[in-house]
Amino acid sequence: MTTFILIFAFLFGLVFGSFFNVLIYRLPLGKSIIKPGSACPNCGNPIKWYHNIPVLSYIILGGRCAHCRVRISLRYPLVELLTGALFALTVGVYSADIARLTITLYLVSILLVVTFIDFAHRIIPDEISISGMILAPIVSTIFPSIHTEMLFAIRPAEAGQFAFINGLLACLVGMLVGGGVVYLVGLIGKAVFRKEAMGFGDVKLMALLGGFMGWQSILFVFFLGCIFGSVIGIIFWIVTKDRYIAFGPFLAMGALVMLFLKPQIIQFTFYTYPEFLRGLLLY
Repeated sequence: MTTFILIFAFLFGLVFGSFFNVLIYRLPLGKSIIKPGSACPNCGNPIKWYHNIPVLSYIILGGRCAHCRVRISLRYPLVELLTGALFALTVGVYSADIARLTITLYLVSILLVVTFIDFAHRIIPDEISISGMILAPIVSTIFPSIHTEMLFAIRPAEAGQFAFINGLLACLVGMLVGGGVVYLVGLIGKAVFRKEAMGFGDVKLMALLGGFMGWQSILFVFFLGCIFGSVIGIIFWIVTKDRYIAFGPFLAMGALVMLFLKPQIIQFTFYTYPEFLRGLLLY
């Protein structure tokens, strides 16, 4: 992996990050993501192409609109930089496997968009979750190698001409486990606390992620999401006194950890467990 390729991936991510900002702003408002072109939310003036260069234009303009001089949200360069960094990291980790590389870039992209939308509006758009739930079985059937689970005593490496069945089954089981665990926790929380504990958007997001990542990973995603949510939620409550906090961003954090650190997480968690249990989780 050359430095040039990583730099290219970072720059490529900056461009996509600029588009993700459009999604983050327009999807919750029900606006088209294609037209009209980018414009200042305050004065409505169209943004010229040379004022829309990722990160660089923000710095040159001093973080203000070129026309009305209203301050531009720091979210815009932040999303662009995060996208660039995560794209470069993805290329660095998955460059040897084109299928995993492409799918991880897709997952990283939707996780970024979902995080900022859910944090600001406390919703996860169906345009993202439903389309991903439809895409997951198709991709898993065409590229079964993205799943490493052992289903019905058939290891992916031994599945041969039936590998596509293993891929599809692994996807469907992952979707069922991912969506099911959040839905079940939501039902229990509603019964105990007499109010909604989990939004249905979280259920669909976890089903999407389970379809691509598999049932083992999605359980870790939920566990890590709960840890992140508990720690950050307590801090958020101390600062704002708001007891409600969107769960989607923390699920996204857990998913990112598993996308890049799955072997290390599993080894750290289960290294003291019996050999048969470690084998079950590593296949």
